[in-house]
Amino acid sequence: MGDAKQINRLLYFIYFLLVGDFLSCSARRIRKTCMDSEMEIFSRHGVKIEPFDKSHVEMHLLEPVIKHKNKFHLQMEFKTHKPNGVLFYGRSRKQAGELIAITLQGGNLFYKVQCPTLHADLLVPAYNMTRLDDGKWHTISYSVKYRPFSQYGVLQIDGYSNSKRYEVTCKRITSIVIGGHSPKDDPYTRSLQFVPGHFDGCIRNLRLPSALRSPPKYYAVSVCE
Repeated sequence: MGDAKQINRLLYFIYFLLVGDFLSCSARRIRKTCMDSEMEIFSRHGVKIEPFDKSHVEMHLLEPVIKHKNKFHLQMEFKTHKPNGVLFYGRSRKQAGELIAITLQGGNLFYKVQCPTLHADLLVPAYNMTRLDDGKWHTISYSVKYRPFSQYGVLQIDGYSNSKRYEVTCKRITSIVIGGHSPKDDPYTRSLQFVPGHFDGCIRNLRLPSALRSPPKYYAVSVCE
């Protein structure tokens, strides 16, 4: 059984490399094809991000139509044995130079803020300074409340928050990339290219604040075991 899974995973990956593009589900079949698939980032199955530049997941959010819906919240689970890589970054379609990112560096979580009033890379320690490259599932939760004069991001690791709030003056996130970076974003993500290595691990149970403009696009990912 294990050998069959390894073979399927290898075939998936070779196919994506040959095609050079992505696996995505059509809008009409998203519930049947994606939600029941073994390769679905919103489900308990998750996806395996491979240690190659092409491997990542892209998605674009609809902007909320309700004006008082002023909170962005992202949650996901990941596991890895590798110490470095981009877990996710988010941008606004309205402001190309702005960026929010969560990365792994040396097994620790870093919060990158690239906003008009702050450019910083901040270490966010886990409980008891636990390293997050131990091959176990970890949950990260990131939220921002958008207000006219003050916006703060809050980051939790496995339910633990160090009580710090980080100022965020970027526009609302509408574009998200998980597990790597998109070549289309190269002019705006140069700072992420200094993160050593590429994320190599599984991501599952992704939760987002609003509906997607289109189904997620999966680039060179495979089945998570």
